[in-house]
Order: sequence, then structure tokens, then C-alpha cells
Amino acid sequence: MSDAGVTYRGPAVSRFHYAANTALVDTGNIHLVSGLPLADAVRSTNRIGDLDAELGRSVEADPAAVFAFDPARGTLTQTLRGYRRTLRHYGGLGCILLPAGFDDVFFDTVPHRAPKPPHAPEDFDVDAAALDDPGLRAAVDLAFAPDALTASVMVIHRGRVIAERYGAGAGRDTMLASWSMGKSIAALVIGRMVQEGRLELEAEAPIPEWHAAPEDGRRRIRPADLARMSSGLRFSGAREPEHLWGRGVADHQLVYAEAIDSYAFSLAQPAQHPPETVGRYRNCDIAALGAIAARSEQAAGRDPLTLVERLLFRPLGIRRMTLSADAYGNIVYTGMNYGTARDWARLGQFCLARGEWTGQRLVPAAYIDFMATPAPAWLSLPEPLSDFHHLYGGGCWLNRATQRVPPPWALPEDAYNFAGAGGQRVFVVPSLDLVVVRHGHMRGVEPDRRTNEFLAALMPLLGPPAR
Repeated sequence: MSDAGVTYRGPAVSRFHYAANTALVDTGNIHLVSGLPLADAVRSTNRIGDLDAELGRSVEADPAAVFAFDPARGTLTQTLRGYRRTLRHYGGLGCILLPAGFDDVFFDTVPHRAPKPPHAPEDFDVDAAALDDPGLRAAVDLAFAPDALTASVMVIHRGRVIAERYGAGAGRDTMLASWSMGKSIAALVIGRMVQEGRLELEAEAPIPEWHAAPEDGRRRIRPADLARMSSGLRFSGAREPEHLWGRGVADHQLVYAEAIDSYAFSLAQPAQHPPETVGRYRNCDIAALGAIAARSEQAAGRDPLTLVERLLFRPLGIRRMTLSADAYGNIVYTGMNYGTARDWARLGQFCLARGEWTGQRLVPAAYIDFMATPAPAWLSLPEPLSDFHHLYGGGCWLNRATQRVPPPWALPEDAYNFAGAGGQRVFVVPSLDLVVVRHGHMRGVEPDRRTNEFLAALMPLLGPPAR
């Protein structure tokens, strides 16, 4: 959690600062955490090109002129048009954007710098015949269309791996950028707290700042509203007019654009709408969940930065997934997470098993149902994100039809998915006993459409639903 003695507001944020800083964060993590060569990392991300195509091409042409790596400190410094910022690699914590003018972050990273342990031993039941099936191979080919820049596809049907392929610089052990799929991890952490009796989903959120004044509308916000991204907090989004942002970038993007205290920034936002009335995709709600979990760990005398490992990863056998923090030591569930396709497959299988793993109840089955149930505000007054993001549940996107649109995915309507920028997906389909994982690099063109073509080809090959 944040150090209350430190105040850092960072430089003025502009579209250029945002593009440059996010380009550095993307490239640095893909290079230092995922392990891609620097030139490949630049080509697979290069967000600066979204703002200035010519500058983006020059960065790709000569990365060494832009990036300087200091192996002694683990820092990667980017200089663009005289604007210089530094990212630092902290081992098991991944990479963190350093505050401008500072040589380090505002919390003790030493206990967390140890490299992640080796991957778990092979424990997936593999259907060797299916891996060689021409029809399945042809379906997977669709996901790997060259312009999609797909990095991994893994399909587990009825508990057996029937497809697994890697490309675009990835392999079974590659820690792939997963972006907002981490929001679903935050939801599962809350589910673990519910199982342990430490949190009531429908009670008022245990955030004292929201209860200081009787008239504060935030006091009515519940953990359920936060998981459903229906809190009503005033938090500008990237699709809103720029004059509503209040700075050079939307609030939703600020955690990627600057080295801010993402939890404190989110909790300080005032109420704009009553909770559970407007469904909006906003990072503040997930940051608030992160703050609730971190404060609960602190109150129990435990390190908040190890809570996901203790509650989820260790029981599920996930050893190498990396959740990075902001400069104040807050886990950034909304984007800075890196894991293998098999790491994510475990999380998908865990949801498919409705919160049980190796005979141990980790999350209430009813909570998994809550995650996969439409959020009321998203049914009545939603703010859709894209053609493939129209209906939210309690920590994941749903595939159900609404009065406005049909199901977006070529999957049964009970399907739900974890989703991240760049087409990162974990699909869970209970009626088919199916989990599908897809990762790709950020610069892929219409990856969701390519993924949907693959899913449409996959469906006829699975046979009838299990009874």
C-alpha cells in the first residue's frame, strides 16, 4: 500500500507523455519479463506509433537510439524528442515506471526481488490424438493469421488439452502480457476473502474514507458494485470527450501514464452516479477492490504484495505469474500482469470447477455464479467497450444476448471470459466443459475477430455437450 509520507504528482500529463510512458512500460516488460529481444518487443507494442506514425517507425528502425539498458540497476531508459523516463526491473515484481526525478520507487522492493521459482511440473492431461487432428489444427490456424500476432492458443476440453500452440516469439514458458485479464484475478481474490469470511459482498465496502460524512454517496458502494464496475465513481474514460478528462489523459489510463498511487487516486474520486445504476468500464473500481484486499492483509499482519500468491497462485500451482505494482507498492490488477498460457488455463479450469481445486473449496460456488451473472447496471444502462465487450458480470465479460445486441462470440451463451487489451482472453464455457486461452502481442490487427473465427471453426469439432 501507499506511503502516506510521500507526495508525488508527476509532471503534467499530455497525450505525448501518455504514449511515451505506456510505450516504455509495454516494451520494457515484454523485453525484461517476457524475454523477447528488444527489437521484437518494440515491434510487438510500440504505442508511440499510435500517436505519431513517423516517430513510431523511427523507434522500430533503431531501438538502440531510443533505449538504454543498465544491467547493474536493471533500468531501461527511453528518450524520445528529449523526453526521458526510466523503467526498472525488480525481479519477481516485474517492471515499474519510476517517478520522474526519482531513482527508485516509494516502497521496499527487496523482499520481492527474488526470481520466480521454476514452472510447475507437467500436470495437464494431454490428448495426443487431438493435437494431431487435422481439423483442430486447421481451426487453430485461423487464430494464428499473420496479422493477429497471436502468441498462444490453448484449448482444454473435458479436462484434456486438445490444442496448444505458440508463435510470434512465444513458448510454453513465456510470461505473456495479459493486461486487464488481471481484473478477473482481483475478482477471484475477493471471492477468496468471501470464502474466508473476511468480506461480505453485499455489505457497504470497508473503505473508511467513504464513510467519513453521512451525506457521502460513496458509503453505499458495495464490493459487489466494484466487482461489477458499477460503483458510480467519477472517473473519466478514454471514450469520453477529452474536455471531461481534466488532464491530458483519461483517469482510466493514468495508472499507465504516470507513477501515481493508483489506489489512493481511485479511492479519492467523488460519486457521480448512485451505485448499481450505470455500468462503465473503469479501472477505479478494480483498484478499490485491490485496496480492500491489501488493507485486510495489512490488518492481519501480512504483506499485501504476497496476498495473491497466498490466496490463489500457491493453491492452484501457479508459480511464475507476475503481478507488478505501482510506485507505491499497490498491485496493479488492471494491466501489469504476465503469465504463461498454462497459468491462465489453471485459472480458467478453477472457474470451470466453480471454485474448487483438488478437493479444496477456495471460492464459494455461488461467487463463481455471481462472476458469470449479468450486472444489473450493464443490462439497464451500460457503456459498452467494443463489439466484443457489451455485457459485464462480476469480474468478467459475458456472452449473453441483450435487448440491444446478440452474443458477440461464436460460443454458447453461458460462456464468459477474462479479457485484456490486445485480444488477451480466457474463455470459460461450462456447458461444453471447455477452457480456451488466447494471448497476442499488442500490435495485432483485429485479434478478437480472428479469435472468433477460430472459435466458430472449433465448435463443430467438440461434439455434443457432456450430460
